[in-house]
Amino acid sequence: MKKIGILRMLAILLITFGIVYLDFDNLDLDVNYKAYAALITGLIVSMFSFLTPQNSSV
Repeated sequence: MKKIGILRMLAILLITFGIVYLDFDNLDLDVNYKAYAALITGLIVSMFSFLTPQNSSV
């Protein structure tokens, strides 16, 4: 089984929390600032996690 890195797990959690907390009836920034912050932070962390090299030691 392949291990998942801490950055990738953090990115998955942030994106998930961002989607869960997003109010789809009212997508204004002042209502959903926490959800948008979690989504943007999760996307940035996921970009960093895929750009950094993985250690191939077992």
